[in-house]
Amino acid sequence: MKKILIISALALSAVFGTQAKISLPAIISDNMVLQQDCEARLWGKAAPGEKIKITASWAPKTPVSVTAGADGLWSTAIATPAARMDGQSITFRGKNTLKVKNVLVGEVWLCTGQSNMLFPVGDHRKEVRWQTGMADADTQLTDADYPQIRFFTVPFVMSPDRALDDCEGRWVACTPETAYDFSAVGFVFGRRLFNELKVPVGLILAAKGDTHAESWMKPELMQGNPFYDEVYEQFGADKVEKNKKPFRVPSTLWNGMISPVLGYTVAGNIWYQGEANDVRPHKYQAVFTSLIDSWRREWKQPDMPFYFVQIAPYRRQPALLREAQLDTWQSGLKNIGMVVTTDCGDSLDIHPRNKVLPGERLAAWALAKDYGRDDVAFSGPLYRSMRCLPDSTIELCFDYADGGLRAPEGEKLHGFEVAGPDRVFVPATVRISGPGKLSVSAPGVAHPVAVRYGWGTFFRANLFNGRGLPASPFRTDRWPQ
Repeated sequence: MKKILIISALALSAVFGTQAKISLPAIISDNMVLQQDCEARLWGKAAPGEKIKITASWAPKTPVSVTAGADGLWSTAIATPAARMDGQSITFRGKNTLKVKNVLVGEVWLCTGQSNMLFPVGDHRKEVRWQTGMADADTQLTDADYPQIRFFTVPFVMSPDRALDDCEGRWVACTPETAYDFSAVGFVFGRRLFNELKVPVGLILAAKGDTHAESWMKPELMQGNPFYDEVYEQFGADKVEKNKKPFRVPSTLWNGMISPVLGYTVAGNIWYQGEANDVRPHKYQAVFTSLIDSWRREWKQPDMPFYFVQIAPYRRQPALLREAQLDTWQSGLKNIGMVVTTDCGDSLDIHPRNKVLPGERLAAWALAKDYGRDDVAFSGPLYRSMRCLPDSTIELCFDYADGGLRAPEGEKLHGFEVAGPDRVFVPATVRISGPGKLSVSAPGVAHPVAVRYGWGTFFRANLFNGRGLPASPFRTDRWPQ
């Protein structure tokens, strides 16, 4: 009995000793980038009631103190300076001491979504068939040595039942080797921000292929809500054997991949997802809006910028999904923006290899809206209104027609269809009729009433503004497809 008691005491001592040590989540570690000029959140674990003193190298005379709660968890924030290119450190002192080294201060962005966000710079098709890499990967990688750009990749982890508080990722500096494996869209986005702003950039990647938005949403948003009954009926945790896609269990990636980094202070989020919601496009706007609102609440950043990519033309992607994304942008939500990719689609590949265009255009939104760059164009032509004229034409008016409306040099405008009262759409003839205006007509349609542009799964459409940005697909009617 005495031996058993001694062993038990030793076991308890070991457990207590482990609990007594300050520990930090993977996201708070060497080489990390902290958001500049803010109260940046830090958190971790310690012994219940343990007092922790946190000292940043940029403010050694003003340490922050925090006490772990009864559950051993603690959370606080430290004031960060303006961007620092030189490595800093943060020291955590309690019953043990931890020092996080080579910390930079700059701009931090989330990079989230499904396969087109996960799609890497380099060719990985030997391991994953669709990860073919960027078409010009060799060229891109020659420009990939950026010690002040840091990557953090959240590993793919599913957790259908509970929210995890940590992951196994680590911060790494951008080199040709690390960029090879990182998100192509994220890399291009971060590179442009760095080159334009001249400040460190941190990119946190949390993406998984073939996932619908509901995988990335907090369970409380969906459980018990009839709107999501269809999703639970098809992809609930008890349906995994049937659907063979456990990563589509509602909330499994919110729990496993977002929760571990939740609250890390960021400048904003870039999102590339939607393809896996193509079977429920009529619901996507409501789902996506709920996701955006909830992420902002959970991050306690109610104005967090949220810029996303409209899915590219592809033979199995319905027009209604692009419309839902357009409607989300135009719904009145603050600090959101949409990138159009009509000029880089591939009819046979849902993963276009041109990731420079979406990455650069996402960066343009951030530069224009968050960093005060008035000289940066961020949107192509956006349909505003129509007017039926007596000469059997429809006049269309557009916003964001900077530099005028046009087709690429040597091309005629195409991708437009017009319909009369019979609702039969036929190819249209288009001419530029004024600043931000087009005149659309078709032989045999004496009384046109509706226009559609780029409406379909895969299509060729070529309306741009003078700044070289493409127009979003649209329709002036809301008739059934």
